[in-house]
Amino acid sequence: ASILKFGDHTHIGAVFLATSLVADLQLVAAAIVWGFAEALEHTAISGETTVIIVSLSGGALLANITSVVLLVAETITMRR
Repeated sequence: ASILKFGDHTHIGAVFLATSLVADLQLVAAAIVWGFAEALEHTAISGETTVIIVSLSGGALLANITSVVLLVAETITMRR
């Protein structure tokens, strides 16, 4: 869905792209941390690593919630 936002040249389109890229970056970072933890720790993932993964995915959730709130606000204020 982030790729589709590159064609929009409005101000709100840039904000939607930014929130989408933040969410993507945080989810990719969480996946990388999880992958390295699985590869390097041959036991269960430590609590410290779990906190990092959950924090990154929580940040992505917050970015997506922000995007939805902005979309709803734009939809409400849109005039035809």
